[in-house]
Amino acid sequence: MKNQLKYLLLLLSVFILSCNVSKKTTVPRNLYRIYDPASSSIHPEIKVYNTSDTSSIIVERVYTKELLFNQANAEKKLLARVKIIYNLYDLNNKQKLVDSLTTTFKFEKNPDILYHTLEIPINTFVENNYFLEIITTDLNRKSNQYSFRRIDRTNDINEQDFIVYNTSNKEFIINSFINEKKQFGIKHYKKGLDSLNVFFFLNNFETPQSPDINDTIKENFEVADTNWVCYLDSINYMSFQKEGVYYFTELTKSFKLSTGKIEGFALYNFGDGFPIVRTPDDLAKPIVYLGFIDSISDSDSIGKLTKLAVDNFWLKKANNIDKSRELLKAYYNRVMFANMYFTSFKEGWQTDRGMIYIIYGLPDYLFKSGKEERWIYNPTGIGTGITFKFKYIENPFSLNHYLLDRDKLKTTGWDEAIKMWNNGEIFYFQN
Repeated sequence: MKNQLKYLLLLLSVFILSCNVSKKTTVPRNLYRIYDPASSSIHPEIKVYNTSDTSSIIVERVYTKELLFNQANAEKKLLARVKIIYNLYDLNNKQKLVDSLTTTFKFEKNPDILYHTLEIPINTFVENNYFLEIITTDLNRKSNQYSFRRIDRTNDINEQDFIVYNTSNKEFIINSFINEKKQFGIKHYKKGLDSLNVFFFLNNFETPQSPDINDTIKENFEVADTNWVCYLDSINYMSFQKEGVYYFTELTKSFKLSTGKIEGFALYNFGDGFPIVRTPDDLAKPIVYLGFIDSISDSDSIGKLTKLAVDNFWLKKANNIDKSRELLKAYYNRVMFANMYFTSFKEGWQTDRGMIYIIYGLPDYLFKSGKEERWIYNPTGIGTGITFKFKYIENPFSLNHYLLDRDKLKTTGWDEAIKMWNNGEIFYFQN
């Protein structure tokens, strides 16, 4: 696979269509499609790593099975064409557009290649804070996907300064999910580090309360469950078998959340199957928004929750096997997508955005900036509907941490939504 990808990258043709910088800032657009996997045929995975004091690299992975190959080209070969546009906004300067680029990649069909990893250089500078918009388009299918990432270079040590890679093929690790079976390496873009402190926090984070309760959960990260020194030339992967957050920082740095400084980076172990939930215990956790399964009476002889207990939970709500299957499928699809889109230092279903996404479904309108997201449920466009505002919160463990602004919520419709789910109906907001 490694040689094939290298060969592919050698053949890769990149055509720069534009590299114009504008002084304009972002214009509000309805971006509800960014959390709707059915709205696009292409679903790239994207990570940003810093490569010097003045540059970063966008690492984007596109999957071959999602691309359309045809011979509508001068070469008369089975080719896929992918266009990538990025717009870089300066969060320290009223979100002004400071850089943009359009580039096109061509791939020849090869059944042995599962995905293509693209690397796009981008100009960023230390002490700056950016908001990156990426538009990925399958030109043959005319289908696109919008993605957004933060690039925070305001601290001496930043999350994206550390490059995490697969030791078996030296490829970048796109997501931050690990386990003891997934061997990884770590390097800083300019510091020759041979060891790092690891602070471990068990995966027992709080689930958010319903949006009509004006009380935001505050996690306690002042004291780690355990910590040790990780030697980068001989990583003991068995040390990463427990589920939770592993926070890495230099030996000279002590971990103090109260300082508000990001001086390291985090990797997460949420189980082998994540973001999909498969085991009965994992299936039972996200239904906390609807109720609970009796973990004692519905467990087997060794205390493990059974799949039958989960099935019975949904069957009691639907009173019909076919209907309960439909209800279960819809709910856990939303759970999986919440895990894909909203995971921060805890699983996506357990975040504020994940909670709203699971119970209410996709918003009709979504407006996003570097500081917040506004979700509006109003399918008819009549009246005000329901608006949820999520504020970006700086967190040492994640650049994807948002909290629901509960102070300005006038109405939520939460009780009606939960009642419908518990009566065996999939909830979609109606007004």
